[in-house]
Amino acid sequence: MSEIIVVTGLPRSGTSLMMQVLNQAQVPILQDGVRESDISNPQGYYELEDVKNIVADNSFLDHAGGKAVKIVAPLPIYAKPELKYKMVFMRRDIQEILQSQEKMLLKDQTSEREKFRTIYEFHLKKTYRFLKENNIPFIDINYNELMANPLKSMQQVIEFLGLSSSPEQLAGVVNPELYRNRNEG
Repeated sequence: MSEIIVVTGLPRSGTSLMMQVLNQAQVPILQDGVRESDISNPQGYYELEDVKNIVADNSFLDHAGGKAVKIVAPLPIYAKPELKYKMVFMRRDIQEILQSQEKMLLKDQTSEREKFRTIYEFHLKKTYRFLKENNIPFIDINYNELMANPLKSMQQVIEFLGLSSSPEQLAGVVNPELYRNRNEG
């Protein structure tokens, strides 16, 4: 069975963008189109509803070989460790993630930011621990660096996943205008 490509990271860390990149690279995407594009993600979410229920039922992974699926952190810890994976771990400045979520939810959570920061850092540690304990190969792709130098990031993804696309072809997916929540401080 061929490997399952899992795109993971915290919500609002660039996971949908990486799914667009993989789609551009002709990697089959495991998605159902239930969650439609919106102002927060105008190019779409590339999600599969079954992922939301992964804690109780991860059987959708049995037929995911050779495909890419988005599973936000910390949910990869519920993946079947006996299957073969390669994980693309999207990282982004935590302050930008919090700002982006507030904007998406239309809710000022300034007073709660420290609590969310602690929770998110715990989710990241938990996910990394799972990957390391199960010897799952992964690559970190920093969203901020991806936006600043898409060719370099795309070359890293191509090499890690063994894709036949060119960095230029994949970098064309990156739209700097959608980098709207920057940590200026």
